[in-house]
Amino acid sequence: MEQKKTLALFDFDKTITDTDTFLPFMFFAFGRIRTISVLVLFFPYALICLAGFMSRKRFKENIFKLTIKGWTKEKFHAVAQDFYQKRVKKFLRKSALDEIRKHLENGADVSLVSASPEDWLWPFTEEYGINLIGTRLEVKDGIYTGKIVGPNCRKAEKVNRVKEVYDIEKYSDIYAYGDSRGDKEMLEMSNHPNFRTFD
Repeated sequence: MEQKKTLALFDFDKTITDTDTFLPFMFFAFGRIRTISVLVLFFPYALICLAGFMSRKRFKENIFKLTIKGWTKEKFHAVAQDFYQKRVKKFLRKSALDEIRKHLENGADVSLVSASPEDWLWPFTEEYGINLIGTRLEVKDGIYTGKIVGPNCRKAEKVNRVKEVYDIEKYSDIYAYGDSRGDKEMLEMSNHPNFRTFD
């Protein structure tokens, strides 16, 4: 009889990190003046999004079309690596990293499950040797279009994406770590939910 395993699912922003990485990435990649200009331009849309009249996916796509659209995969790869080394490492919570290491040492399958784009999360998952599930950005002929492929990876979509990768029936224990309502469904699918454990 096959022994059941453990699955550990971690949100990233404000769970593994002590801050959201979206604005830090914007400032790092595009500079202060351009980032502030984009934020001012999209402030009314942010209010519309928060009020529920615009999807987060559409809101993100509008920003990405003004910023990363036209980038090559090579450029994004280099910027993401630089961003991780110079900024993200300063945001990481030691308690969260210790929890990831503990699961890995115990033989668990470990995955990052985030609404942030996989394109700037991969340096973290590569360093720690864990799987990556995040929002997917569209690339055509090696160039970013500014569009998102499929739904934004939050709420129920986190569960859908996890089930695309893992047969959850094979796991006797599923640990989930999150900090917001965007993680609610992922926490509910686990039998070891951890809400704001590392605060």
